[in-house]
Amino acid sequence: MTDHDKAGQAREGLMDTVKGKAKEVFGAVTGNDSLTAEGQLQQAEAQRRKEANTVDAVAEAEAQEARSDFVEAKREGAQERAAVNAEAAAEKRAVEDQKAAQKRAAEQEAHRKLDQERAQAELDAERKAQQAKAEQRAEIRDADSQLAEAVEDHREAVQESGAAHAEAARIRRQAENLNNDA
Repeated sequence: MTDHDKAGQAREGLMDTVKGKAKEVFGAVTGNDSLTAEGQLQQAEAQRRKEANTVDAVAEAEAQEARSDFVEAKREGAQERAAVNAEAAAEKRAVEDQKAAQKRAAEQEAHRKLDQERAQAELDAERKAQQAKAEQRAEIRDADSQLAEAVEDHREAVQESGAAHAEAARIRRQAENLNNDA
């Protein structure tokens, strides 16, 4: 029912009440009981219509309030859903950020270990190379020493051989001298 219809019904009810009162008064003044009764009946009917209109207006107001409450509840529900969705999205982002941070930390740790192992391998290789050079120098010194001993042995052998040749030559000369003297 529109506001225009309600206003029209309210005016009609007021008119019926006034007409009924007029009939009641006129019937009482003229002594016409049926006109008085008709006026009272018309007033009672106008009162019932007024009460019905009031009940309708209250029901309409309550329905409008219920619709407003429904719209408000729907809006609040949508806001709460949006807030929950935003919170869930934020929590999801936080979890994803944490996972990404953990992954980055694990990758950095792996790179650090790899760099550490590479540096250790380089140190080990350098130490082994230095050890090999030291061993090579020791072997060279050893070989030089052996060569010097061999050269000395050879020189001594040559001297001894030369002395033996000289002794043999002296003995031959002596033998020849003895042969010649004889």
